Amino acid sequence: MKTNFINSVFASITLLLIAGCASMTQAPSTPPSATVSIHEWSAAYYGSAAGGKGTLYYHGRHHFSISGLGAGGMGAQKISATGKVYNLNRLSDFSGTYHGISQGLTLIEGKMHAKLTNQNGVTMYLAAETEGLASSMGAQAFEVNLTD
Repeated sequence: MKTNFINSVFASITLLLIAGCASMTQAPSTPPSATVSIHEWSAAYYGSAAGGKGTLYYHGRHHFSISGLGAGGMGAQKISATGKVYNLNRLSDFSGTYHGISQGLTLIEGKMHAKLTNQNGVTMYLAAETEGLASSMGAQAFEVNLTD
């Protein structure tokens, strides 16, 4: 009986976290400062690592690299994301360390959503198509650097 109670508590907490993550990763309805397109690979076993490249569309096209670490999740996946960027006032504000949350499930093909904010207040809201076998829900930190 005690085990059933503990399992029910953990299940309830998990559902609340998933619902909270879903609402936190939705972009505002206001026009974005810029948009991004990202292609990366991710692997996780409680901790996660990711790397890839992307394009920022802000007064022209600018390429960038992205690499990161996180907590939470399992599996491996290929990620193709697009997103909206807010609070970008200067191109130089885009590079930096982004922190945030992500949630998603990939069983062959899937979807993932993330909200990432850097030290300059720049925020990316990402929606991704994923391929592989993975689950993700947790904290992430990504280093983003303009390459041109």
